[in-house]
Amino acid sequence: MENNTENAKGKEWIVKNKKNIYISLAIISTIITISFIYIFSVNSNVKQWQSKIYPNIVVNGVDIGGLTKEEASLKLKQELSAPIMDKILKIRVGDKEVDLKYSEIEPVYDIDSIINEAINFGKMGSIFEQDNLIEDGAGHKIDAQIAYNEDKLKEFEEKVKTEVNVIPVDATISINNGNIAITKEVVGKKINEENLHNKLVENINGNPKDLVELNFELEDSLAKVKASDLEKITGKISGFTTGYTSTGDGRVTNMSIALKAVNGTVLMPGEEFSYNNIVGDTTPEKGYEKANTYVGNEIVPDYGGGICQVSTTLYRAAMNANLKSTERANHTLTVSYSDPGLDATVAYGVVDYKFVNSYDFPVYIEGYIGGGTVGFNIYGNKEALSGKTYQLVNEVHEKYNPEVEYIDNPALKEGEQKVKINGMPGYKASSYQITYENGVEVSREWISTDVYRTTNTVIERGTKKQ
Repeated sequence: MENNTENAKGKEWIVKNKKNIYISLAIISTIITISFIYIFSVNSNVKQWQSKIYPNIVVNGVDIGGLTKEEASLKLKQELSAPIMDKILKIRVGDKEVDLKYSEIEPVYDIDSIINEAINFGKMGSIFEQDNLIEDGAGHKIDAQIAYNEDKLKEFEEKVKTEVNVIPVDATISINNGNIAITKEVVGKKINEENLHNKLVENINGNPKDLVELNFELEDSLAKVKASDLEKITGKISGFTTGYTSTGDGRVTNMSIALKAVNGTVLMPGEEFSYNNIVGDTTPEKGYEKANTYVGNEIVPDYGGGICQVSTTLYRAAMNANLKSTERANHTLTVSYSDPGLDATVAYGVVDYKFVNSYDFPVYIEGYIGGGTVGFNIYGNKEALSGKTYQLVNEVHEKYNPEVEYIDNPALKEGEQKVKINGMPGYKASSYQITYENGVEVSREWISTDVYRTTNTVIERGTKKQ
């Protein structure tokens, strides 16, 4: 009886257990099915977005979520590239305003890089992570910057400086019959160039809606030449003159124009004087005329003939003030207005005459011409020279006499002769700078050794029969 009861209970447990197993299997099967459906749905959803940008991805305020590369590119060009051209960066300097129009600096977005960043964002995560981004939105912001033409920005900076800077006015000096008059300098205003550039670079950005206004204050711009500097000029420290006789050609005109350019020059301590920079090219537009000048080993008429007498006279005056040359060359042939070794030739773009103000005070150059004389006076601090004076002298080492060349001229009768070219002797000469203290020579310094070519005398002789 007991055995039958136990058997019945066992069968009941087996039936009940099988039922539970079936239920569990059904639940598991359902879960698997649902999971499969979910995964399939998620995967399908993710695949649909592989060629699209995930939702809520924003570039400089422009939402490109849900778009393909091509669609996003078009939208960015319409809503970024086009509007950025109209953007303005306001520059205020005191009471003046100078606006930078972005179109002036040619701004460009790297659209391809922006799109690649947007399309790839979140795509490396699991499908579930990607699905969350799709459903909830990526919430990713891209700060797209622009490239621009830096040369154009420099041009704008120059424009700002031109419009806001106030150029300082140098103190001036005038000398009339030895009387010195000084006019005080005027302080100017200028914008700090480095600060302007840095602020512009910092604030130029690719957001068309981000409007910026920059404010700058002007700084003092000091004059190069101050009255306090010019007051150190107390009198004449040297001078020199050369003579001329020609008045019929353009030589005097040319000398006058060149001398006028040099007259009134103030040379500050350590500053270099360049004859070519001051006088410039001797063009007819500036009033220069044709006159005889040396070209190689020949004398030919050319614009500016005669200006070397001005440079030579200035050279002698400068050396008499002990203003040593940094560039100086002699003529190829001797000149009538200078002894060998004491001249200074110039040719614009080829040969220059330069010297440096080696004093700790300014020097003033005064030039004059008239009555057959070209002259320069140099003014400085007489007291600082402590009684010293200077003189440039020469020593001729060799003289080369010209030879005589004969050429036949059938237009002349036999026995007749005509001088075609007057020969000129050549020289080898040295120059020396003598220093005097209270009129007594204390030193003699070699300056240069120069060689001048010889030009032969050319005589035409007649061959025409009587």
